[in-house]
Amino acid sequence: MKRLLLFLLVSGFSFGQNQVVEIKLVDANIGSEGMLSGTSNNSGLNQIFQNHNVFRYEYRYNHPFIPAKYYEAECQNCDTNQLYIDLLNYTSVVEKARITSYGSPFLDVLATQLHSATIGIPTGTNNGIITTNDTGLNQIFQNFNVNHFDLMCPNCSYYIGCNCDNVALKSALDNYPAVINLTEFIHASYWLVNTQFQKSKTLISPNPFSTYFNIQTEETISNYSLMDISGKQLITTTSKNELDNLSSQLNSGIYFLKLQFENGENGNFKLLKE
Repeated sequence: MKRLLLFLLVSGFSFGQNQVVEIKLVDANIGSEGMLSGTSNNSGLNQIFQNHNVFRYEYRYNHPFIPAKYYEAECQNCDTNQLYIDLLNYTSVVEKARITSYGSPFLDVLATQLHSATIGIPTGTNNGIITTNDTGLNQIFQNFNVNHFDLMCPNCSYYIGCNCDNVALKSALDNYPAVINLTEFIHASYWLVNTQFQKSKTLISPNPFSTYFNIQTEETISNYSLMDISGKQLITTTSKNELDNLSSQLNSGIYFLKLQFENGENGNFKLLKE
């Protein structure tokens, strides 16, 4: 069976409770995942990883406001505290870092549900802080520097972003039941490689690519799906020509290609556009 890239959504718990360092990059294109496990596309970051025996470095999906900037580094037989310090001091590439556990929630976002569709809705900003049509909620947002308050979808929950510790913000919102129905943390998602599967017989080249890429496979491809690094689907098509037209227009960055084969199997591949 072909190697399959699995998507794991961690919701409400940590997997194995492994200690890791979460990294927020200054620039989404500098310090992103490298082609080899435990590496990035930045030599300085790679040197830090090598010094601390980092064996896993991967993107943390599911952040609603700052996609493509959050990553997670895990080292073996190392001092995680020193890894954290070295990363935090690499300010040209790393904006923020913190020690946490695998699958932990993001520190600066929440999901919240209002009691009423008409009370607590956003009305604008004041010096960068979100304002609503409720004075009590406005005071909470002011206290915790809330700078994002976006509706997920019609008649559902809101995403909240803040320059704060969201544990304290969650407590304040939960203690305002007149307007807030509930709040939840937003956990990271991951792409994981299942090493039990055999090596894929599908070859994509060149990768990195500049305009187009070729797909060599022994199987017949029935569908192509391409996603960006935030998980947004850019195209799903049965035509390689349509895929080529899109790939030629893409910005530089990391993308994920899902191939569906006529034999019922799927293959998932990471692409790098130069």
